[in-house]
Amino acid sequence: MTDHEAIAALIARYCHIVDREPAERAADLFWDDAELEFGGTHNGRAAIVAAYENWIAEMRAPVEELRHLIYAPAIEIDGDRATALTYFDADAIAPKSGRLVELRGIYRDVLERRGGEWRFARREIAGMTPKPRRAPKEAKQQ
Repeated sequence: MTDHEAIAALIARYCHIVDREPAERAADLFWDDAELEFGGTHNGRAAIVAAYENWIAEMRAPVEELRHLIYAPAIEIDGDRATALTYFDADAIAPKSGRLVELRGIYRDVLERRGGEWRFARREIAGMTPKPRRAPKEAKQQ
């Protein structure tokens, strides 16, 4: 597997893990001294686990069928360090209303290879907030 393929696989594996698995599994994708920028800055493994535990309780637990989809990862590798910008969409079902919940954003990553393994050294998760849509103007009657 090339470095590019290994990094792309890590980014994809992250999506599957955060959709279904415990916070510790998400933190396993980060180096112990990593930084996560997501609803605040979280430094080190314990803080990253706590951030994902909070996210699971507040955001993942209340929905069903959560799935993250990633698009167009732009990966640049420089030796044992790499950067990646990846678009993501996430959707789920709100069980009480049956409403589709949607989120879009970008992952901004710094990755490092240590001991032959790529992991996140820094991950910023930036969600995009849509602007409220205006109702279409009614056609003027002639």
